[in-house]
Amino acid sequence: MPAGLRLVSPQQLIEDDARQATQAVEIDNAVAANSEQFTTALASYIDNEFGRMVRHRDSAQGWSDRLTSAMRVFSGQYEAHKLMEIRRFGGSEIYARLIAAKCRGATSLLRDIYLNVDKPWSLSPTPDPTLPDDIAGDIAKLVALEVKSAEQAGMPPDPGMVRDRTRMLTESAKRAGLKKARIEAEKAFRKLDDILVEGGFYSALGEGLTDISLFPFMCIKGPVVRMEPKVTWVQGRAQVTSKPKMRWYRVSPYDVWWTPGCSNIADAAVCERSRLTRSDLNDLIGVPGYDEAAIREVLRWYGQSGYVEVMASTNDTSRATMESREDPRMNQSGMLDMIEYHGYVQGRILLQQGMDPAKVPDEDRDYFVDAFKIGRYIIKVQLSPSLRKRAPYYVTSFEKVPGTVVGNALPDILADVGDAANSALRSLINNMAIASGPQVVVNDDRVADNEDSDDMYPWKRWHVVTDPLGSNNGQQPVSFFQPASNAQELLQVYEKFTQIADEISAIPRYSTGSDRTGGAGRTASGLAMVMGNAAKILQTVSANIDGDVVEPAVSELYDMVMLTDTSGTLRGDESIDVIGVNIAMQRETQRQRQLEFLQITANPIDMQITGVRGRASVLRSVSEGIGLDGESIVPPDDEIAAMQGQPGGPAAPGTPAAASGPPPPAAPPAAPQAPQTNVAGPTPGAGQGTAPAPAQATA
Repeated sequence: MPAGLRLVSPQQLIEDDARQATQAVEIDNAVAANSEQFTTALASYIDNEFGRMVRHRDSAQGWSDRLTSAMRVFSGQYEAHKLMEIRRFGGSEIYARLIAAKCRGATSLLRDIYLNVDKPWSLSPTPDPTLPDDIAGDIAKLVALEVKSAEQAGMPPDPGMVRDRTRMLTESAKRAGLKKARIEAEKAFRKLDDILVEGGFYSALGEGLTDISLFPFMCIKGPVVRMEPKVTWVQGRAQVTSKPKMRWYRVSPYDVWWTPGCSNIADAAVCERSRLTRSDLNDLIGVPGYDEAAIREVLRWYGQSGYVEVMASTNDTSRATMESREDPRMNQSGMLDMIEYHGYVQGRILLQQGMDPAKVPDEDRDYFVDAFKIGRYIIKVQLSPSLRKRAPYYVTSFEKVPGTVVGNALPDILADVGDAANSALRSLINNMAIASGPQVVVNDDRVADNEDSDDMYPWKRWHVVTDPLGSNNGQQPVSFFQPASNAQELLQVYEKFTQIADEISAIPRYSTGSDRTGGAGRTASGLAMVMGNAAKILQTVSANIDGDVVEPAVSELYDMVMLTDTSGTLRGDESIDVIGVNIAMQRETQRQRQLEFLQITANPIDMQITGVRGRASVLRSVSEGIGLDGESIVPPDDEIAAMQGQPGGPAAPGTPAAASGPPPPAAPPAAPQAPQTNVAGPTPGAGQGTAPAPAQATA
């Protein structure tokens, strides 16, 4: 008897089966009791909402099928039914990856716009800064002092001159305030951009630019606050501290759903599926805001086998095949599907979940919340920190369709052209194979029985038989003929479809480096002009990204920094300008205009107006525009002032004195003679002599 086998009686086998069945029932009862204990109205509400979103996307619209079809197109694979038809015919299975090339070309053009030295957004100060009360008071005191000095000199000023003097000083102070606001806006921009860089916003945007040309929509998520470890070394010892950090992520179109029928993602409730490991949940134990008891129950019941959200796994198998991953339905790695819900929930449901009544004062009102669910367990729920009451997801499309969030991508736009190009290419390969050599006709009646007619080689001897009746003696036992080759015609058909694809997609082949150009593209200047026209066509796509992704994402970051930052870097009156749509069009033009401006102003008259520091600012801008570090090439303003022998760094020629700070008080008159004042203007007897004037007031 082999080792490891155990002989049991039939009765003992029946008892073992009954014991195992009893244990299974006890486990099921325990799971059911535990599920009833932890299943809440909020979990049921999220399940109902999520199920409605999934049914709308899969059944009514078929977005999941479009996603899978796009993945197949990008990978160069036929649909299963199409491949079956091709194999039934026995022809070539070649796939013309025409659409994939267009997707890569579109992504490259968009990356050149959004991921280069020029940022796709800027921060502008308010065009009309409000003067501080102390500045306005200093101006009033200064004007009053000048008026008093004029009155003491026996020359009362005209009220109109007083008003003009006040207006002049106020405008000078506003110019100084606007200059200060620009400097502060530049500092604030660098601070926000640094947060975006460290938080991975531009990396997520780069991944999204691949999605927007391939899938019906792209999705970026953030800012999301994550606790990340930070290692510091103190006297040779590592100290690890966890600090909150804002992060941005690319969300796969497969893993996000929203309210059916919405036309703007900002107004929709959103569900996202993410996959966690057991260690991810362990890291959440003890973190403020998370339900530790629910997390431990998840680890207890799902921690070993994992958990798959069945409603969300409709296309998981085909998706896993396309992405070369494990089929989530097998789940041998024990991953846990978590549903993240962002939307409105009634206050009564939140109170039943155990939320603080102080945060939910009215149980009949709906509150915008962020909730995280695994199976039947809510591991976290909180009121959304968003001031704009929107989910932190930003969705847009390559070609937007009015009235819906989902648009069209290049696989949708070029679907028919791609099928026709594939058909032409398959026919070309099949015809080339058939016409690659002569076809052989064998008369089996003339071939001897011991002759192998399928074996062909040079100098072969054929053994034939003769019909005694002579009916077929005049026929050749073996004959040859050459099939007609249509390769040239089919190749022209395929080339024509590629040209049609260029026109429909607005992504010309020379944007991806192809040298097969004609017409205006045969010359360097003509090719530059055509490339410029292609970039203009992409302005629509850039406008979609600007308005739907970059602007709202930076606005949410601006709000969060305003709520949490205590350094006062942001004033609160800045405006966010998204300029991605203009970068590609204006970059070369602006650079050329800067060089022209540099040449035009290189004369003594303009130098008296701009000054050395103004000239230095232009040089910095031009050097940065051609990819050089302007700060390292052109010295700072204080060094330029020192080089000119002006250690105080006076204002450049033509710059109002008000730009250097608030108006100082006027000095008393230098002599008792009748002075000349800015308020009263020149004295009537100026031709008989000029009295010494008091110290000139500056703003």
